[in-house]
Amino acid sequence: MLGLQIGLSEFVGTGSSGVNFVLIAATFIAINAQRDPALIACFALGLLHDLVGVGPIGTYALGYSCLALLVAGSERSLSVEHPFTHFIITLFGGVVVAVIASIVNWWHNIDAMLMSRLLTAFYSALLAVPVLWGLSKLRRSFRFRSSVGR
Repeated sequence: MLGLQIGLSEFVGTGSSGVNFVLIAATFIAINAQRDPALIACFALGLLHDLVGVGPIGTYALGYSCLALLVAGSERSLSVEHPFTHFIITLFGGVVVAVIASIVNWWHNIDAMLMSRLLTAFYSALLAVPVLWGLSKLRRSFRFRSSVGR
């Protein structure tokens, strides 16, 4: 997904807002994995996203970790197979990441661009519906453990 983010982010979306493919991957991991592996995986995804970006290191790592912390382990109350759930969780995660990234960029006197980041969250949530539906059909090949004992 990081390769798709680097290669296709200019072509998918409008203006300065595009699709955040790494957010979609972090959402998929947060929905399906147990809490501790989800936190580690989302932090690693965010750190890799920070390394290829131009912002301060740790911004996306913190954002994706917060997404995993808020979503992982909540499958008992969510229908993880439903497309509306995929849309809402990706939109929620995109808003969390947008707010964190804007605050960090404001703190470092970088243009915050909150509206652009919120549009990116919306575009990512729209694209997350078919992508996460397809990934959920391949869920067994990722070998996620059952949620017993979360």
